[in-house]
Amino acid sequence: MWMVMTTQLIKSPYSAENVAKHFIYLASQVFVGDNKEREGITNLKLQKILYFAQAYYLAKLSRPLFSEKIEAWEYGPVVPVVYDLYKKNGNGTILLEKDEASISVEDKENLKRIWDLFGGYSAGRLVDIAHAHSPWREAYNSEDKTISHKSIGEYYTPLLNK
Repeated sequence: MWMVMTTQLIKSPYSAENVAKHFIYLASQVFVGDNKEREGITNLKLQKILYFAQAYYLAKLSRPLFSEKIEAWEYGPVVPVVYDLYKKNGNGTILLEKDEASISVEDKENLKRIWDLFGGYSAGRLVDIAHAHSPWREAYNSEDKTISHKSIGEYYTPLLNK
């Protein structure tokens, strides 16, 4: 099944920006501290969550979650289009009061599972995890820096389909 996907260009129904909005919303539903403030998410953490969500879709569902490219930057995988949207936040928190994403119910359930798995990790821990995996390492050490769907799928499929 994976070989079929790598020889065809499969367009995702979602933009990375749309998926990012849903993850920002999910992060904004987490309340912390005595004042019960919304936790939100930093751009750094958002980038890693997007990467691991893409990995899940490529490995488990044999299709990309979004079409935009992922690059290997110093602090791990980055979706440049989404990074540029939120770079004005620096390392500050990004919040959304309501879910502005247009995503199917089934895919929102998948994204919630991904959030439940990775959302509790710090951005730094997610960077460490991504750095330990070959798709980031190989792309980071290449001239192009793009982390291909093929490399993500080949690496994560055996891990997620045990």
